[in-house]
Amino acid sequence: MAEAVPPPSAAAGARRLPSQGVRNRALPPLPPLGPHGVAPVLDAVTAEPPAPLPELAVLRALARDAARRAAALLQGHVPEAHDTVTDIVRFTVGTGGAHLETAAAHLGLTPLRMRHLTAAYHHGGPHGAAVCLSPRPADPAALAGAEAAIRPLRPFADVPVERRHDRLTDPAAGVQLRHGPDGRWYPYADRHGSWQPVAGPHRDPARAYKAARLALRQHR
Repeated sequence: MAEAVPPPSAAAGARRLPSQGVRNRALPPLPPLGPHGVAPVLDAVTAEPPAPLPELAVLRALARDAARRAAALLQGHVPEAHDTVTDIVRFTVGTGGAHLETAAAHLGLTPLRMRHLTAAYHHGGPHGAAVCLSPRPADPAALAGAEAAIRPLRPFADVPVERRHDRLTDPAAGVQLRHGPDGRWYPYADRHGSWQPVAGPHRDPARAYKAARLALRQHR
């Protein structure tokens, strides 16, 4: 009669399989889901990771961001396309600006420039950030049409409007409109000599111009 062969776990020197710990309840249970249906991550880790890894707070924020995005995908929400820079800006907006200076240093930007980018993303998503990052090639017909649309709204109509790249600037009013890749006009207001993105991008340049004028009045 053939001798019974002992199971692998009973053999001398047998390695313990990772799954055995699960069956034997050696691993702690999964943490409960948070209020948004996402499990907390890295909360049990307290030691700072070694360089050149990001700080623990940044790692936690990145993991939570990844968990939120995965949950959104599972619910059928398809995110807009982002390049590396706009995705970093998106992450910074999602954390409430808590890691703004770290993100600025990573991108080689000043904190002020990073604040402008996060504001642009907040108002217009990845297209808003793209408009803020760098000028795009001019569309002469679009610029001419926008200039005609805002002419009745300009407080100093005798001052020439400047056209440069995809930007239409009314220097006397402190308003600039930037034509985005999505066809919308993004309003900017001159604050302390710096063009800052404000709320109200619109396909109608007149609506975007009014939004910039409103932002200027509210800022005073």
